[in-house]
Amino acid sequence: MTKRTLAAILSLMIILTAVLPSDAYGLNWDIKNQAEFMQSALKVIFGFAEYSDSEPEVPAIKILAIGNSFSNDSLNMVYDIAKSAGIDVVAANLNFNGCSLQTHWTNASSNNAYYTYQKWTSSGFDQKPKQTMETALLDEDWDYIILQQYSGYSGIYSTFKPYLNYLASYVKSLSPNARLALNMTWAYAWDSSHADYESYQKNQYTMYQNIVNAYQQASEESKIGIVIPCGTAIQNARTNPYLKVIGDELTRDGFHLNEEFGRYIAGLTVFETLIVNEEKIEKDMYDDVTFIPGKDQDTHLAEYAKNSVMDAVKKPFKTTSFNAKRK
Repeated sequence: MTKRTLAAILSLMIILTAVLPSDAYGLNWDIKNQAEFMQSALKVIFGFAEYSDSEPEVPAIKILAIGNSFSNDSLNMVYDIAKSAGIDVVAANLNFNGCSLQTHWTNASSNNAYYTYQKWTSSGFDQKPKQTMETALLDEDWDYIILQQYSGYSGIYSTFKPYLNYLASYVKSLSPNARLALNMTWAYAWDSSHADYESYQKNQYTMYQNIVNAYQQASEESKIGIVIPCGTAIQNARTNPYLKVIGDELTRDGFHLNEEFGRYIAGLTVFETLIVNEEKIEKDMYDDVTFIPGKDQDTHLAEYAKNSVMDAVKKPFKTTSFNAKRK
């Protein structure tokens, strides 16, 4: 019970005591009558208090990513993470593997049915092949629509133009109520064999810094103010000796995220950025998010992952190194 509600109850009790009649309309209000009257009044008061203190039902928060396999990695665990914190979400990914912003724009303008539409809801996971972008945009009244660049081009800002702005305008024409966000992707593992790693001299730090610079510029020039710093969260986690050794530096192949803690870190980043920060829903990631991936349910790794995410959300464009003394 809140202090405000308790104060209201005490005030009402004082008022009732003051106005309680000793002989109303000729009736003899003895002690028994007064006790019954107060008991009935208190039932009404406490019933009101219980109603006023109950948390209002929050409608499902609906999130759509227009991306590729990297957005699949980012959205894959968002539903489970949110559910464990008592939040209902609809998380969806419009997937076309290796798709750049330019190709997304071509598909949108030509209404090409080249996408696999993936969706996580309270009814479970579902995916439909051969879908158009228009179909996905009209499927729900989306709260957030996430855009991102193909990973190999994510650190090359010239590849964003003019397609990001074209896509943003197209999306808003079909989903005018949605807020747009950018999903900042992550750098490849140091030993990655990805062909586009050459663009960054096969240097993870160079790739990460180029991605940061490109997404900062994209956010400023497109006026898309929300940046989901998955790339920074992963880079933070790579400074942690316990997380760094999971898979190939939190990837499963040098670039796609590890299917347990790699995806977990990205999902937590989406959760903290959109649901906690943007929706202003008071949830504590450490206490309220109870979902942990994997059979071992390693709480220490989960806490390390959450540290990496919280640091990234606070400083989205700068890495924060692991602190062994941090609780």
